[in-house]
Amino acid sequence: MLVEETPAKPRSSSKRTRAAEVHNLSEKRRRSRINEKMKALQNLIPNSNKTDKASMLDEAIEYLKQLQLQVQ
Repeated sequence: MLVEETPAKPRSSSKRTRAAEVHNLSEKRRRSRINEKMKALQNLIPNSNKTDKASMLDEAIEYLKQLQLQVQ
């Protein structure tokens, strides 16, 4: 009786590795775009000196609220 061995594991593993690489590159591009947009936003806010994203977004929200009040 012959037992056939299928090379399914290496293919599956290599597919997972490739999928992980694609995912990692996509995530890296996404983070890079977010960082670019955060820098652009920071440049639009006067006297902005925050470096972490949550503080930067909070500062942007407050600035936009001030601008809305000025317009009204």
